[in-house]
Amino acid sequence: MNGDGNAGARGDAACRDCGSWAVTADGFCEACGLRQPGADEHAEAHLVVDGRPALGAGISDPGLRRAHNEDAFALARLPDGACGVVCDGVATAPGSREAARAAAQTAAAVLLDRIAAGAGPDEATREAAERAGEAVAALADGAGGRGPACTFVSAVVAAGRVTVGWLGDSRAYWLSETDSYPLTTDDSWAVQAVARGELTADAAWADRRAHMLTAWMGAEAGAFETHLAAYEPDGPGLVLICSDGLWNDLPDAAALASVALGGAAGTGGAPRAAKEAGPLGAARRLVRAALDAGGHDNVTVVVIEFPPPDPTREPGS
Repeated sequence: MNGDGNAGARGDAACRDCGSWAVTADGFCEACGLRQPGADEHAEAHLVVDGRPALGAGISDPGLRRAHNEDAFALARLPDGACGVVCDGVATAPGSREAARAAAQTAAAVLLDRIAAGAGPDEATREAAERAGEAVAALADGAGGRGPACTFVSAVVAAGRVTVGWLGDSRAYWLSETDSYPLTTDDSWAVQAVARGELTADAAWADRRAHMLTAWMGAEAGAFETHLAAYEPDGPGLVLICSDGLWNDLPDAAALASVALGGAAGTGGAPRAAKEAGPLGAARRLVRAALDAGGHDNVTVVVIEFPPPDPTREPGS
């Protein structure tokens, strides 16, 4: 029996927003009205090194206000590191949930295959994005209507180097104790307006057109050229790739680093549990921070450690 004694409530879990136990069998909270995420709406994955979660982790969550999760991620271990992909389905295009999943899975498979075959990370990233775009385009029904669409960001993290590719407004960040900064630049109306000198950043981001995409995969996108950048961090840290459900509420790299590295509570000010180590702990703290800030959108994060463990190191050493 649930805490309220309501025979119509599910009672097996409290509402993820207000904490009430009055959650009905069809997943709605009778106290605040929030629909709880289904079993396929929240996903977590992590890599294992020496029998423990390490190197990389990813989490995708529907947030608190969306009925479905249209984000997707993929994560894979490479011979000398790891790679991750995050895609965000464009809500105004039909079938974008499937588009995000197809793009993320396709890109990660290509990265894994090409790098294992000896391709460099730049070449592998370009091919992964191209194949992901083809996978999204293949989902169109061919009837002349608008097809599915999604954004794309990937990261290849290997010894000494981080390679990122992107299209749209899913982002990559470098996070560390000493220096944190974005690794990507959004394909959005606001960014272009600022770049052209038409508006200040504050004015551009306050405009209702701010988040309009100027590049994406899929519906009416046409031919695209994936942005590519490489970085050589001079110390340890975390590579974060994420959908806008995270950075809309925490756009500042230093704030993201403070949360990911365990130094701050979420934006809602909720007290933190004991620090959970590794990339899985960092990913969970980041998602929790987005939910604490209101959970207005789907939120997806992939966190990869830098530098990756030395593949020649003996286990446990």
